[in-house]
Amino acid sequence: MNPTPDSIPEALRNHLATNSSADVPSVTRYVDQGAALVTPEAIEALRRLHASLQAKIAGIADSALLRQRLELLTRYFMATSDAPPTDATTQREVAFALLYFLKGVDQIPDSVPEVGLLDDAMIVQTVLQRHETVLEAHATRHNLRGSQTSDR
Repeated sequence: MNPTPDSIPEALRNHLATNSSADVPSVTRYVDQGAALVTPEAIEALRRLHASLQAKIAGIADSALLRQRLELLTRYFMATSDAPPTDATTQREVAFALLYFLKGVDQIPDSVPEVGLLDDAMIVQTVLQRHETVLEAHATRHNLRGSQTSDR
């Protein structure tokens, strides 16, 4: 099942479907390019996919840390997506990371034991590192104990 609906712009869907490392010069650049394609329509589509997102996160058995980090990104996204963002770059990159996690086809299929979520974890880690201050402030404001934005 591919949970990305038609309301996600075609350019963003195409970018999410990029599966060749030759097409992606670095994770940071991939996130930059993907976040630039996140539109208000994509944000609204991701809001509608909240239940699917929560179910997929809950199904992560191999990595409590990745599950915790995705939960933080989801909480941040849901808290900031219904109003004009105070930090549009963070919102777009968080939305992109969540859409990447939700998509049906991955560089490494999610079903591969122990390594299937590695590409997802790399995207999430990149976004967390780039927006650590904003995300830590959000976790503190909302008393999200145990949220991990870094490896410290």
